[in-house]
This record gives sequence, structure tokens and C-alpha cells, in this order.
Amino acid sequence: MKAIHVNSTVPSVPYLGRLKGPAGYEVEDFELLTTILSAAAWRRFNGSIKLYTDRVGEAYYRRLGMTELWEGGIDTDVLESLPATINHDVFWTAGRVAALRAEAAPFVSLDTDLVVWGPVDTLITSEFMALHQEPLHHSVYRPRCELSTPTSYVWEEWDWEALPCNASLTYYAADRLTETFHAKAMEFILGNPIRREAESRLPVHDVFVAQRLLPMCARRLGVRPAYFLDWPRPELNSETMADGARNRLVTHVWAYKDQLKSDPDCREAFCRRCVARIRQDYPELVGMLRHMPSVRRYLS
Repeated sequence: MKAIHVNSTVPSVPYLGRLKGPAGYEVEDFELLTTILSAAAWRRFNGSIKLYTDRVGEAYYRRLGMTELWEGGIDTDVLESLPATINHDVFWTAGRVAALRAEAAPFVSLDTDLVVWGPVDTLITSEFMALHQEPLHHSVYRPRCELSTPTSYVWEEWDWEALPCNASLTYYAADRLTETFHAKAMEFILGNPIRREAESRLPVHDVFVAQRLLPMCARRLGVRPAYFLDWPRPELNSETMADGARNRLVTHVWAYKDQLKSDPDCREAFCRRCVARIRQDYPELVGMLRHMPSVRRYLS
């Protein structure tokens, strides 16, 4: 099974684990390490992996000696071709929307802060799968009347009862879903007048596109979404697979990032555990770490 990573360097929103300082674009040390584990584990258990990024991202990964992770290639044309009018600080997954349309199904999309520790083939039960469902009562999911839309935008008859999905890990069996999703997402994104979210930590408009509109499109096509994980308690990370087994398949660092940024001891311990796992499972990649200034110190 082939997979894609997507990383646009344009968004400057703080919750992505990326930095823009005097040295230019950078990625936090903990996310560099999860990116390595994400790509390496996918290759070991599932198949090839490809990166969609922009020219800044490609140059950054090349400078760190990381480009060999993506033996499926690195594509910069798709993200560089996005319309300049997109507000990436609001629609920070616009690059992923474009990459999904560009990639030929079947394939999996996974975030760089998510690691799949085993094969997924036997878990595929639908044309479209996502990591898990999410509850509509979460504060990030706002009613239609609170969403900004482009001038002359007309709401279609979507199924607003469709539960949102966590899109950090998704599977697409056919191009018809990615084509439909791309068309409907771009109708909402292009020309949208919103400049910033009312609450900076709640990416309402982007999450509508990435996690509500996506399952809505699937349902319109007659596809019933399925999920890798069961998530019965939204306040906790999922510990259970959809089939009831204990989750030993997926690690998603997203909800842990604030703690990693604010607690030096926590960051140190996490990064050292990642390095130890790379040493144990992927010793051929240890040399890569020595070329990464922010990571090198965890080797001692």
C-alpha cells in the first residue's frame, strides 16, 4: 500500500510544531523524529511513501539529509501550484487537499506526527477510512451559520448529521472521493474572506473542510466511512482498535505537542525515546540524525 506525507511550509499557525525564526523555516526536534519514524515504519510494514511539499520544505529536508526517507519521491509542483490567494493560516491543510487530488488511488495519507507500527491491509473495510470518528459537540465543530463563506457561495444539501473524522490517517480506494472532495473544498476555500479565526487555538474553518466536509462527500457518493480506531471517550487518546483489540498500531503525537513545547524534561525524554527506537528498529538511519543540529544532542 502506498502512502503520502504532506508538509506545506506556508502556514504560521503555532500548533503545527513548526517554527519560523531568524534561520528561516524549521521543524521542532520532536516532529523531525516522528517524521523519520512515520516514514520508516510505513516502509517496513506497508509499502512506499511519497512527500508532497513546497520548494522551501524540499530544501529544508535536503539540508538535513532526510530526503531518502521518501523513496516514493518528493513532489513540489502540486503545492507550488496552489493559488496565491489561499489564506494558509486559516486553511492550513489546503496543501493536503491538493495532494489528495494529485495522488492516484488507492493510497493512504498520514500526518508526519503519526506512526503506523504495523500492516494496515487487513484493516481496510471501506472505500474511505479515517483514524476515528469525532463528536459533533466538540467546540471546534461549529454550525453552518457560524462559518464564513466566499461571496455568492451557496450551501449544498450536505448531511450535517454525518460525524466528523480525524483525518490524520485516511485511506482512499478510488479517485472519485478525492476528486469530489477537492472540488467542494476549493469552492469553500478560494475567495473565503475570513482572515483569522475568532479563537486562535480553534481552527474552525480548516477543520470543517478536513474533517467534516470529507465524510460528507463520502456519504454523498454512497460510501459509508469506516475507522481504524474506536474513540468512545473524546477527552482521552484512543486505546482501542475498531475491532475491539488494544491499539498497538497507531501513535499520534498531536495532542501531546503543547506539553512537548512547554516542558523541557518531557521533550528530552520523548526525543530520547524516539532516538532509541530509531537505533533499535532502523539503525541504518542513525547517521541521518547526526546531520540534524537540533536532534544530534539526543545521540549522546
